[in-house]
Amino acid sequence: MPYANYKYCPFCGAHIPQYTMIKYCPFCGGSIILENNTVDELQKDEKKNLMNKVPTEISIDKYGKISMEKLIDSEYYSIVLKDAPNKQDLVRKLEKVLLRGYFAIRLAVDNIPSIIIYKAKGQDIPDFSQIFKEEEASISIIQGDFNHKPSVEEVCNFFDKLNVKTRQIIENMPINLWLGDCIQGVFPGTYKENIEGALVITDKNIYFVYKEIASTNYQWFVKSYNLLSKVTMKNNYLELISADMSVTNITFVDKENLSDAYQCIHRAVQSYKY
Repeated sequence: MPYANYKYCPFCGAHIPQYTMIKYCPFCGGSIILENNTVDELQKDEKKNLMNKVPTEISIDKYGKISMEKLIDSEYYSIVLKDAPNKQDLVRKLEKVLLRGYFAIRLAVDNIPSIIIYKAKGQDIPDFSQIFKEEEASISIIQGDFNHKPSVEEVCNFFDKLNVKTRQIIENMPINLWLGDCIQGVFPGTYKENIEGALVITDKNIYFVYKEIASTNYQWFVKSYNLLSKVTMKNNYLELISADMSVTNITFVDKENLSDAYQCIHRAVQSYKY
């Protein structure tokens, strides 16, 4: 049986599982295997209909607050720190609530990405999360036990479908950068000062990963969903607007990639947890 021809069902608009042998939409039962001469036209209609259904601005304000209510007090949770623009202030605040001393906390913060909190009680996580949010620190929260050293294939189940350059960028990132995340989509794009790289969208964060020109070091920009106010799709770029109203733009050469990336963020925000 061949792969599905669509990312979204042309009949009901539901998201179709990718890289899976499938013939009928699992939601409405419509046939999604068509002759090649009809595929192109229906795919154009599919994208047009989908964009009519989804606004070009995603409001994220409410999702972080709602997700904290899903924590289980009796369960244990760990927090992986992905970025902290105000390291000194973050260390001072964590020093007041963690049992570790200043230098141990400072070491963990300096070695980002790192497991900053390991198996804390669920009842304490909202307070910890608030500290990270106040300091605009991007994190991932993990429930229960987890694999400390996952492979890239474990966090991105379509890794082998990416092009060689994109795979190389992702592989050269510290594995802790992806710890606690499930990658939903990877798209080529351009960050500030025309830096080319890959936009990586996960269930908890939006990343832009890249290697600077004339440097062997790979870098990343990351924003947790609960630090963003909204994401807006413009003519050829995505505008990530933080709660403090700072703006980050990711530019796309291919408008189809822009549309797909926007849809991916929209789905991730809708199902955002922690």
